[in-house]
Amino acid sequence: YVPRAERERLLGVWAQLLSGEHQVMDKPVFGVPRPDGQVEMVEANVSLDIMRPDYIVMSLRDVSDRIRAEGDVKRAQERFRAAFHSAPTGMALALAESGDLIEVNEGLATMLRCTPDDLVGRTLADITHPDDADDIHGFLGGLAALGGTRSAQRRYVRSDGTVLWGATSVSVMRDPSGEPMVIVHVLDVTQQMVAAEQLSWSATHDPVTGLSNRSHFLERLDQALRVHDGRDVAVLFLDLDRFKVVNDSLGHATGDDLLRTMAVRLVESVRDDDLVARFGGDEFTVLLTDAPLEVARAVADRVRTALSLPVPLDDAEMGVTASIGLAFAGGAGVSADDMVRDADAAMYRAKDQGRDRIEVFSPETHALALRALHTGNELRQGLDRGEIVPYFQPIVDLRTGRLSGYEVMARWLHPERGLLLPGEFLAVAEDRGLISDLGSSILRSSLAQFAQWMSRPGSIGPLTLSVNVSARQLNDKHLVDTVSEALAEAGVDADCLWLEITESALMTDVRTATTALRDLRSLGLHLAVDDFGTGYSSLTYLKRFPVEAIKVDRSFVSGLGLDTEDSTIVEAVVRLGSSLGLVTVAEGVETPLQLARLREIDCQLAQGYLFGRPRPADLLEPFIQVS
Repeated sequence: YVPRAERERLLGVWAQLLSGEHQVMDKPVFGVPRPDGQVEMVEANVSLDIMRPDYIVMSLRDVSDRIRAEGDVKRAQERFRAAFHSAPTGMALALAESGDLIEVNEGLATMLRCTPDDLVGRTLADITHPDDADDIHGFLGGLAALGGTRSAQRRYVRSDGTVLWGATSVSVMRDPSGEPMVIVHVLDVTQQMVAAEQLSWSATHDPVTGLSNRSHFLERLDQALRVHDGRDVAVLFLDLDRFKVVNDSLGHATGDDLLRTMAVRLVESVRDDDLVARFGGDEFTVLLTDAPLEVARAVADRVRTALSLPVPLDDAEMGVTASIGLAFAGGAGVSADDMVRDADAAMYRAKDQGRDRIEVFSPETHALALRALHTGNELRQGLDRGEIVPYFQPIVDLRTGRLSGYEVMARWLHPERGLLLPGEFLAVAEDRGLISDLGSSILRSSLAQFAQWMSRPGSIGPLTLSVNVSARQLNDKHLVDTVSEALAEAGVDADCLWLEITESALMTDVRTATTALRDLRSLGLHLAVDDFGTGYSSLTYLKRFPVEAIKVDRSFVSGLGLDTEDSTIVEAVVRLGSSLGLVTVAEGVETPLQLARLREIDCQLAQGYLFGRPRPADLLEPFIQVS
């Protein structure tokens, strides 16, 4: 029954045993066929009979079960090795105590952008991100003692220094000697983690500027109020003046570029611990903690100055200022919504006061904000009902003393609040997008009235009509058609019409303004720069605009003859206008002294209360003489 190969081996061993060379031979294992054809695996134990040395004793033991078990183990090990090395995910075998890598598959090496040989001999700590590697030895030691499997999200460092996020599971196993080992399984979840981080970032940040968004700002403000009990917590609320003009004229892409520039300037202007957020549209907020009044005011001043600097745009510059509201918590019990509301109200107060300024919230500010809200709601109805009407202020030729023309100023005949001046509704009209409709209404009605005056028998010589155009109107692509149609409807010669555009409106977008002014000038009308000296235009830009007159702002005229600096500025503007062939018009003339000084420096035209206040058409005298 012994197979031939084993039989020959046994006979050779027997000979050695009988010769005395060996006492015990190895225990060969071989198959013995059974009568039913099955083969049983047996282990042979061969030795000399101690009682009869010339006899050999051989005993056979059935080891079929053991052999089958060993085969199962071997096949399992082979399958494990095959799966280990062919697995698309990362796998490694490491010593449980030290974390030394014994074997690494191709999947893990590929993830870490190296070869398996580069990793074998290193430790798990070597390839783990420093922030996640501190507890790795305790982690492995505890796992070896307790057994089981542990899972965690861990970061690994690739060979090029980049970070791999791995969903990691570690299980304990033992080598043939019984020493504990761990098998590490790593699934690359970097893309998922990056996507999750981006999603988390997007939930709290503005995608255009990268700043915190409204919800994150309110959350942080609420935390600051609770931690500080409201003490020395302040909020700045900023709105970019005339930003809608940029979006409407140059497009949203340029508008987004401008927002990003403003965001960078904001962050650079505040303190390191202050939080800057884009609250929405062209509105920004800043959270300041540990900021008493003088500190918060200083931060607001730096912000206003930084944002007012011109922004380069191709071959021109864009000027955008900011109106800033500043609110303080003042103690415990104030909510985040309350603070933002107060800062917003102060910001609108800054707009009403002329823009590009800072206003600190006070209780009366809230009342004014509510009033502005009601004004905005009523303005559309007022336009539809014809309540916005033109008032006319005379413009006088200082050389002849005769009436030269009228400047048109809008007034609101409010049915409940009475006569409202422009400061009470023009800023609201611009914010509500109604300024173009309002401007068109005033232009048409004033030209119609002017045509009536000029058609009367015996009317005095040729007069001019000056109408203001806002920055928003200047960037309206329909402005030229609107003006042309209004002139045609009224039957007024374009040569009689002057359009006045403020210096700051022109400098908001020099390139667009230049194109718009040239198109308007082609109609045959005239153009003037209003409030000259209050902006930051240069002679280079002034020469580029097809304007024929500059109007000296009333803030300089008020000190003429009394304040040396104001007198110098007015004289310089008049000389500048003369050298450029421009007509100069002085605004806000109220005293004989101002009139005398203007005549001395050869200013051509003037207007102000000295010659007449703005009046409705039915109260105007058709002729004004200055003695």
